[in-house]
Amino acid sequence: MKFPLEQLSNMEYNKPLVQVDDTDEWIQWDYCDLEGLPTKRIDVTMTNMGKLPKGQWNNLPETFTSVDGKEYLIEDIIILKPSKYNATLRTL
Repeated sequence: MKFPLEQLSNMEYNKPLVQVDDTDEWIQWDYCDLEGLPTKRIDVTMTNMGKLPKGQWNNLPETFTSVDGKEYLIEDIIILKPSKYNATLRTL
């Protein structure tokens, strides 16, 4: 799968569960290297939601690290779902 920069930034916060390639194992996302990339919206005001900065598809990281410390290719993700922790927070 391909993800824009804004979604990768959200995944850093939400830490979703993913399945990679042909495995049935759910892997929890921990982080990927977004240092130096413009992850925040610009020109945000009380009445304007702002706009995405340019470069949402440029120079994106190719790997992510799971909570157990292993690295995986982002393009190998085939299924993405919220983690149980996040699903619990949404029902409160």
